[in-house]
Amino acid sequence: MSAHRTGYGFLRVEGMKDSVFLPPPQMRGVMHGDRLRVRLSRDAEDRWVGTAQEILEHAVHSFLGTVEIRGHSAWVTAADRRLQLRCAVSQGALAGAREGDWVIARITRRGTDDHAAHAQIETRLDPDRPVELAVQSAIARFGLPHEFPAAALREAQAWGDRVDPREAERREDLRGLPLVTIDGEDARDFDDAVYAEMHPAGFRLIVAIADVSHYVRPDTTLDTEAQIRGTSVYFPTRVLPMLPTALSDHLCSLAPKVDRLCFAADMVVSRTGALKSARFYPAVMRSAARLTYTQASEALFVGQPAAREALGRLLEPLQVLVEVYRALHKARARRGALDFDAPEARLVIDPAERVRAVELRMRNDAHRLIEECMVLANVAVAQALAQARTPTLYRVHGEPEAEKLERLVATLAALQIEAHLPERITTRDLQAIARRLGHGPERPFIESLIVRAMPQAVYQPVNIGHFGLALTHYAHFTSPIRRYPDLLVHRTLKALIGADSGGAASYSAGELAALGESTSRLEKRADEADRYVATFLKCTYLRERIGQTFQGLIATVVEFGCFVQILDVAVDGLLHIDRLRDDEYIMEDGGHGWRGRRTGRRLRTGAHIRVIVTAVNPIEGLVDLELAEAP
Repeated sequence: MSAHRTGYGFLRVEGMKDSVFLPPPQMRGVMHGDRLRVRLSRDAEDRWVGTAQEILEHAVHSFLGTVEIRGHSAWVTAADRRLQLRCAVSQGALAGAREGDWVIARITRRGTDDHAAHAQIETRLDPDRPVELAVQSAIARFGLPHEFPAAALREAQAWGDRVDPREAERREDLRGLPLVTIDGEDARDFDDAVYAEMHPAGFRLIVAIADVSHYVRPDTTLDTEAQIRGTSVYFPTRVLPMLPTALSDHLCSLAPKVDRLCFAADMVVSRTGALKSARFYPAVMRSAARLTYTQASEALFVGQPAAREALGRLLEPLQVLVEVYRALHKARARRGALDFDAPEARLVIDPAERVRAVELRMRNDAHRLIEECMVLANVAVAQALAQARTPTLYRVHGEPEAEKLERLVATLAALQIEAHLPERITTRDLQAIARRLGHGPERPFIESLIVRAMPQAVYQPVNIGHFGLALTHYAHFTSPIRRYPDLLVHRTLKALIGADSGGAASYSAGELAALGESTSRLEKRADEADRYVATFLKCTYLRERIGQTFQGLIATVVEFGCFVQILDVAVDGLLHIDRLRDDEYIMEDGGHGWRGRRTGRRLRTGAHIRVIVTAVNPIEGLVDLELAEAP
């Protein structure tokens, strides 16, 4: 359920295209995100209207709010106006909070028609530290587990801080190979290491993955907690790990110059990028270096002499790895996989936890190199498990729905971009739309429209392939430190090869279906929390720049105006129809734009305009805009 701050709401019903309107009287006791049972009817305007019958699941248990104290009475009011939540707080539940404090409060009793809701203060926050405010708000808003029970911490610490030498002796020894990790500058958990050498059939590529399954066994507290989390959640200055840091940041992480247990995908790749063979085995390794994407890019692709010299003896095997990457990248292009490369917004945070800048960064070839190696390992594992008919979780991505494709074609037509899509669409058809635009300024926006037309990738035991990657077999194997499905795939693969290193497990179809549903849901929750914090912090950045003019792109046209992406900050704001004061605007046929009656000025989807920021609400992610003077 999606609530509006003025009191009404809209309910999304599975299987229904249209949302169900909930008038204010039906919102009593209902909060943003709740799951409801409603009785449907049609109103005079022929829209669906709901009558609330039962709240099936409350979405909000804790919330960000401010404290109000009047005499012996204390209250906490939710900062997000959509919740319309005000709770009484007893003196013993204030936890030292004072008038005007920003806090995280936990609901202890739901409100009724006769009694106010009650809450307990859990954390006092500093409103001048927006990163902390955003992260704590996200933890409360999405119910993110952020502390491990003592039993899980004890299980993690019981493994010690070094690899058991007896376990290492039972495994294949890769310590003589110069495997390296290549990650971002601020990475702390290193899941994967890579190595390549020439082979008579092309190349030998080893992708060595942290052997988390050795340490996190089924039916342990560690396993239960990992299932509850589903994935690590990454914020600008903090990580909520899926596993305790004794494992995620230390014993499992493939740090340089120390022994680590790993699970290797040892593959032969042809010079045309085809997977010729693969074998999988538990191993022990010692990473030769921890490289960053920047270091690897400068040495291997830019060719900076100092960066190449710094690699020393690693340069030769890494140059072979570059050849592997080029072969795999060409194979990706041949099969027509989507290959979109929109810049990623990175927040620059100062020591006081304030947002000082928003930088848009492009991926470099070192990012793509690691991505192609990981994709190949995931394919090899999925093929092996499928061929052996070993039940596991696949990472699947279905074909776009016909209705969404029709909307995409209509939007492209409004942008004067011709797109003829066949009845049986392939990724190559979608990729071709973007490629026709070359490197023009509108290409990232068109690519975003194509992505929005496709379904979300999910985890499930039934393999339907991965549409976006144009692959028939795909499973997540390469990130078990931070993703539970990868850990599960490790266990099923160990069971297949009969590994005696511990951690092998088999699952029934019912167990896999349930785990696929839960891990897909938890992945979505983590993504939403990440977006919430990013939007919150971008809004705090814009709040200090009210009155300034920005370049924008009209992303969506709606009946009350249009949403504009502020390009330098990568966040959307609302240009309300009431703010269009230079003319009287009418909506064009098809709803893809507004046109001024007098000037003929068009504000259409995909158009670049200049906007002024007039108001910002970080907590609700709202940015109000007005049109800058027309050139």
